[in-house]
Amino acid sequence: MEPWDAPVRLLPLPLPPVHGEVFGWYLHRLAAANNVTAGQLAKTLTPFKNAQVSKRTDTLWRWTPMVLPRLSTLTGLTPETLRMLLPAIARVEARTTGEVVRYRRDLYIACSHCMHRRGITRPVLAHRPADLQLCRRHGIWVDGNRHYRVGHLPELGTAEHRHRRIARRFPDTLEAATTEAQHLVRSWLLNKKQPHLLSRWNDRLAQLPPKEAIYGNIIRRRVDEREYIATYPEFVTLLGILADPAWRVLRNPDRRTSLSQHRRAIDSVYTEAEHRLNVPTLREKLRSHAFSNDPLFRWTNSLGRSLMLVTTPDDYDALRDESHQN
Repeated sequence: MEPWDAPVRLLPLPLPPVHGEVFGWYLHRLAAANNVTAGQLAKTLTPFKNAQVSKRTDTLWRWTPMVLPRLSTLTGLTPETLRMLLPAIARVEARTTGEVVRYRRDLYIACSHCMHRRGITRPVLAHRPADLQLCRRHGIWVDGNRHYRVGHLPELGTAEHRHRRIARRFPDTLEAATTEAQHLVRSWLLNKKQPHLLSRWNDRLAQLPPKEAIYGNIIRRRVDEREYIATYPEFVTLLGILADPAWRVLRNPDRRTSLSQHRRAIDSVYTEAEHRLNVPTLREKLRSHAFSNDPLFRWTNSLGRSLMLVTTPDDYDALRDESHQN
């Protein structure tokens, strides 16, 4: 009788998975706690002989849905609980039902303080929802390979709360808008042409601890990790605009839209961004080519009409900077 045909029974130490945990990571933790190998457990769960499971195994391409009831028996957890906690299970089942399950590619190391409360002393690799950046209970930034202590920066917790609301409101545009907003704030940070924002970001950078626990052998290194933390509140603010379909439609005007109308649309986006970011202006050198290189201008001007918008004098006041009008 093959291992996957033999009856299974409850393990002596049936550890539950952490929410979103990578399947291979969980199987290795479960195996270590019960003094067996992950390969031995895998052979009891899936019908193929060479079941090799690394800690990062998560696609389970050759696995069948029988893994769920057998794992349920091994751990004493209901199938519903396992399906909720282990993303890999839902993907295995989706291959047989034809259901589309979005694969969450972002990984993170769960907060070590939270894990210690559960009796877990080693790092746990899990899938990170798009709106999870920090452990609010312990003030630990978890999006990266260094867990910075940021509890003394309350604006980060407030921003993550807004981030979650945005993720719930705009799930269809969230992924694209996230990439766009990250690029936008990163560009402003590097080109140093937004002094009001740069002052905030430098203040936050100065308050971050220089070193924290590093998990470089588990999570790839983010060279911009400290900068991303510093710009996170403004990133979330811009995300609220960029993910909103009502604002996104302004970046895709009909080709018959006149330059005057398009300028007014750009002005509306800048005015809204300035209001939400609470800065006097985001517009510099309006009559030069430099303005056409501003990342927010490029986002709104998706049709590539930069030169005409900047150099054509007709109705130019639509891009005026109200803060300089007296």
